[in-house]
Amino acid sequence: MLIKERDISPDLIITELKEKSVLTVLNMSGNDKELQHALTLNESFESNGIKLFHAAGIHPHEAEKASDDYTWIRNSSSKILAIGEVGLDFHYDFSPEKDQEKVFRSMIELSIELEKPIIIHGRSAEKRAVDIIKEYGNDLNVLFHCYTGDMETALEIIETGWLISFSGILTFKKSTDFHEILKTIGISKILFETDSPFLAPVPFRGKVNTPAKVFHVYDFASKLLEIDINDLAKTVSDNFDKFFGVK
Repeated sequence: MLIKERDISPDLIITELKEKSVLTVLNMSGNDKELQHALTLNESFESNGIKLFHAAGIHPHEAEKASDDYTWIRNSSSKILAIGEVGLDFHYDFSPEKDQEKVFRSMIELSIELEKPIIIHGRSAEKRAVDIIKEYGNDLNVLFHCYTGDMETALEIIETGWLISFSGILTFKKSTDFHEILKTIGISKILFETDSPFLAPVPFRGKVNTPAKVFHVYDFASKLLEIDINDLAKTVSDNFDKFFGVK
């Protein structure tokens, strides 16, 4: 719930979501305190016709100081859709790589234990993340969120049957590599997201991001792919429901 730290109120988020007809939100929590706070918002969102789902896991930035007691995730298993966001970040290296990989493996094993999909944060480490996941087999339900990797790795992810999610980065002028990736892989294995409160899409770049701004990612992608935005939204919504097992 990092968005709370930006003084963005749930009421504002809900108002914006309704204005843009964005009726599904997936929040990711990195510790029990964040998750328990997020769960208190369920009623407010649902009473406004918005589905609020949850994921929980240890972010790679927190790997070095993270406890190996994941009871808080196990105890909330029935309240979360997925394990995430978890993975590897060799760009910032806020935690040593060995610690990141150790925690990442624990998160993969937890996703298998709880029979949950896993949401991957991979930055400057996408291929390494793919290789580690494949050590556990190709049958895991895997989503690479906020994808910033290369074309070769993207194709491997899609060919393995996993999903890729694109954020507001897609709308940036210099994101031509990601434009080509999206056009190449098609829309049957993709999702769109905001990664709030970060990476606000154009025309809000540089400002605090909020969930409803995902509309602008859809709008950009529909024009890039020359697909009606409503048709695109329907396909991506179906992808979400199928991946997470929701209706």
